[in-house]
Amino acid sequence: MTAEPALIRSVIAERKVRLVYQPVVNLHTHEIFAHEALVRTDAYASPPALFQAAVDAGLVGELGRMLRDESVKNCPNSTLFINIHPAELNQPYLVQPDDPIFTHTEDVYIELTESVPLSHFKLCNQILSEIRGKGVYLVVDDLGAGYSNLKYIVDLHPRVVKLDRELIAGIRRRTRLHTLVKSIVKMSVELGALVVAEGIETVEELSAILETGAHFGQGYLLARPAFPPPTVNWPDNL
Repeated sequence: MTAEPALIRSVIAERKVRLVYQPVVNLHTHEIFAHEALVRTDAYASPPALFQAAVDAGLVGELGRMLRDESVKNCPNSTLFINIHPAELNQPYLVQPDDPIFTHTEDVYIELTESVPLSHFKLCNQILSEIRGKGVYLVVDDLGAGYSNLKYIVDLHPRVVKLDRELIAGIRRRTRLHTLVKSIVKMSVELGALVVAEGIETVEELSAILETGAHFGQGYLLARPAFPPPTVNWPDNL
């Protein structure tokens, strides 16, 4: 047994993780719509490194189930956005009747993380359709990061899409980028999806996003990830 598989097995078995939560904020009411559960661990340099170790060891299903259990347990009274790695859709954990997402009393939105193509698309779509049939919603992340993500809206029928941070960074009103984002929001709405603008860090960015038609916002300006789940700091001048 190599050290790397032993480490990820230890992380899963001993739950060497902590969950923090970042609000997804309704841009019209300024109220919290949901909390996104985000994993932190000292065992790996970053969450993507954690997931990649699990993928390499063939343990991404076990890791995902453990994280969903922790996410639900630590934030029981809120609508949740819970990240999954696309590789989890090749394993049966998500469709098990006793999966933690089906015990949560509030709505659950499963968020596909990372800008990577889905393999075995037909099987993945079947799994997504099955969990949607049980009342779980789908979120497509990083919209605008590439053609494949735009295609996901057509193929996967998500309830929510998240605009990639690269579309939000430095956005200002009455600029070409602002026009582009408004167009993407309009397209998403026409395809039946609600829109989250993520990575909002400045008042200027938030001001511009408010004029795009996006439904929700997320970012350090409004609230940093924390535990217990934080409240929203809406700017006084907006």
